[in-house]
Amino acid sequence: NGDRYEGYWVADKRHGPGVLHCADGSIFDGNFDNDEFHGHGLYRHISGVIYDGMWLKGFPAKMASKLHIVVENTPMVIRQGTPFTITVQCLNDENEVVGDEGREIQITAGFKYYQPSKGSALFDMIEDVEDKPIDTPFGYQVVHYPLTNQEQENDGPSEEDEEQELSQSQTQLDLKEDEDENQNNKEEETKEGEDGEKLAENEKQDDEKEDGVDNSGGGVEEPDEIPNNTTTETESVPLPPPVPNCRSEEGVCVWNEVYLAPAPPMYRPFVAMEEAENDKKSSSRGKPAINKDDRRSSIGNIDRRGSVNKDSSPRRYSTGLQRVVTAAKIPSILDKMRRQKEKALEEKYAKTGEYVLMVHDVTNPPFLGRTIEPAFLLLKLKRPEAKKRAKKEGKKWDTSQHIRRSMVATEGLED
Repeated sequence: NGDRYEGYWVADKRHGPGVLHCADGSIFDGNFDNDEFHGHGLYRHISGVIYDGMWLKGFPAKMASKLHIVVENTPMVIRQGTPFTITVQCLNDENEVVGDEGREIQITAGFKYYQPSKGSALFDMIEDVEDKPIDTPFGYQVVHYPLTNQEQENDGPSEEDEEQELSQSQTQLDLKEDEDENQNNKEEETKEGEDGEKLAENEKQDDEKEDGVDNSGGGVEEPDEIPNNTTTETESVPLPPPVPNCRSEEGVCVWNEVYLAPAPPMYRPFVAMEEAENDKKSSSRGKPAINKDDRRSSIGNIDRRGSVNKDSSPRRYSTGLQRVVTAAKIPSILDKMRRQKEKALEEKYAKTGEYVLMVHDVTNPPFLGRTIEPAFLLLKLKRPEAKKRAKKEGKKWDTSQHIRRSMVATEGLED
């Protein structure tokens, strides 16, 4: 069969010390018993695995049967842009570390698999995708997500800078509102005698516009694009290199500086998840329409101070309504800005949420024809931790000194 043996024979069988050169290139140097590895021996497998120890009836006395991820808490909490370390052990059925050398171990990540809805473009192309869902012990399937050990740049704005920018945006919106209000008051003095056609026109425009109030009436229209420091690139960005496989040393593998990479464009689970969320929002919005005449009669006219006054002019009603709508739009604009910030982080880092770390034995060919069981770990990805600001200690209030100053001031007045 191509094997070559140098050693002792008993009854035409290998028995005692000897060296076996297998046809595939593997070499065993040790003791034989009845033509099997038995006793102490050193085995250099063609896959790169090296086992030096005791053998029983052709197999190591301690045979690795499963992989174990060393972690203090489950799920393991990680942060965007912050590397983490993964340690994996090769264990036997008694949960003892098996000190074999050179076993090839692979780590990958996955995200929860969402079944696309029928009729969607994602559903039509699902059959053409080679990446099939993977079963996990957590009750759901996952598809591969890019994992890398390539360092990620962390030159984005800090939490403090983001909050400052939002605050400045809020101030700009307030100034804009005040400016529009002054403009409306000037127009109000010159257009007091306008008829109710303007009112009907403004109300119609309010109904048709979901994102703002008509500029002709002095209101603020929500901008389609809010300026920020992020830039959108249409060019395709190559995926970072995956984490290389690790060869075990004394039954242990360690990966340092590991990151969850940003999601590739049109990542299937994210697209399906967004479709499901949009469908849910659409179904929740299915409410009966409100009669415009009933709404108009119940609102009444609003003067420029925001109070209800049915005797006020149509122009005053329109101005007050625009102010109310503008005030309601400001929080939505800030929410939109925050969403844009989160989107910018997702383009630079992985999306926050729950991921699955998977560890597999990819030794090829399998050591002694056996592949040990994989291991899975939940990862909870969160945003970067906000830096704690040092509290500045102000001057302490001195009551006695304050009393003395008051008494001196009082004596001065009496004199």
